[in-house]
Amino acid sequence: MRSTQFLEQVSSYIRSKEAKKYIEAELKNHLHLSKQQWTKKGYHEDEAEEMAVRNMGNPSEIGPKLDKLHRPKIDWKLLSMFLFMSAMGLFLLSFLFKDGHTFSVQKHVLSVTGSVIFACLLLFFDYRKLQRWGWVIFTIGCLILVQFQYSHIYVYGRPQMNIMGLMSVDSLIALPIFLLAWAGMLQSKKMNVYLATFLYICSVFLFMNTVNVQAVGLYTLMVAVMVWRSGLSKKKLLITAGVLFTTCVSLLLISISLNDIKTYQFERILAFVTPEKFSRTSGYTYLKLERLIADAGWFGHLGSLGSFDFSNDMMTDFIFVTITYTFGWAGSLLIGLLFLWMIWRISHIFKTVKDPFGKILISGCFAIFTAQVSISIGMSLGLLPIINLSLPFMSYGALSAMINAFLFGLILSVYHKKNLIRIKA
Repeated sequence: MRSTQFLEQVSSYIRSKEAKKYIEAELKNHLHLSKQQWTKKGYHEDEAEEMAVRNMGNPSEIGPKLDKLHRPKIDWKLLSMFLFMSAMGLFLLSFLFKDGHTFSVQKHVLSVTGSVIFACLLLFFDYRKLQRWGWVIFTIGCLILVQFQYSHIYVYGRPQMNIMGLMSVDSLIALPIFLLAWAGMLQSKKMNVYLATFLYICSVFLFMNTVNVQAVGLYTLMVAVMVWRSGLSKKKLLITAGVLFTTCVSLLLISISLNDIKTYQFERILAFVTPEKFSRTSGYTYLKLERLIADAGWFGHLGSLGSFDFSNDMMTDFIFVTITYTFGWAGSLLIGLLFLWMIWRISHIFKTVKDPFGKILISGCFAIFTAQVSISIGMSLGLLPIINLSLPFMSYGALSAMINAFLFGLILSVYHKKNLIRIKA
């Protein structure tokens, strides 16, 4: 049997067009190497080719095995949990809004539905096409952040950007863009520790100008994890991180000595440590959250929600406290365990992926999602200072829903292509 016939018969069993291309390239390479070995043993080229094909085995047996091995796969476990958590968050908000509230249930339904559709579409997108566009995407991200400086819309002192008159977003919208940018740039041969440091300083400065502490924190953590997982020198990374940290602490101490930090900012820091001393100002929220958590009990207060204060913050930043008070410690424990399983599942997918670009993307997604869950629950329980940060899937808001849909859609896309490794010539 000639090699062309062998390849045609094997390829006839491969259902995925993309997998067929990679499998043919791989088999051609194996046949070529095997043919060379037989030729060196003194066989004629035609005989060597037949021997190479014969050693490969029966096409009717090889084809189905390769089809199963290289077929694009969907992580149904993570996808099912993503859909379940989205539905649970939708049910939670609808249940709490049943007696009427300032929030719009209809808008929340549309945002969750749109985010689920977006994630499912992203699942089938070939993420590898974005790898060579890292530098361009980084530039786009920086330009978006610059636009916030010219915004005339402010919410809680932070500039907002209006998107087609549908919704206003803050600088967190740029986080997924920089995720793609860093993943692509870190695969470039031009990248080194010093260039990465320069790019980080420039971009984080733009984030800081948007007066968005949570965006700066999430971005910093994301870059740190992605850079650490790249092939850059870890020794140089640690030294550079140490220098940056020392510089930041020094600038903070200088600001304190020059009284550049305002009184209310100092008070917020002290209120986290001793909220009782600031019970009428910055410490009020800490004491309120502590009281609600303590009064929740194991099974909550489903029958007495009428007296609960459904302020905007309790439906966004402190939604975990609302869940705990409504469904008790048992309900919040269940939610925490579901989030923990999702974090474990993402880390498991990271280990199974071989594509370097895909691994860096997943590491960035892991950092952002884990930080959101940990910080949101931590500040709700009084373990961390209060900042404006939503709990994925549970909090009200279109921006949070879309960002997390992007993260999970991207993770599922990487998993979908994990068995289709590019063949290097």
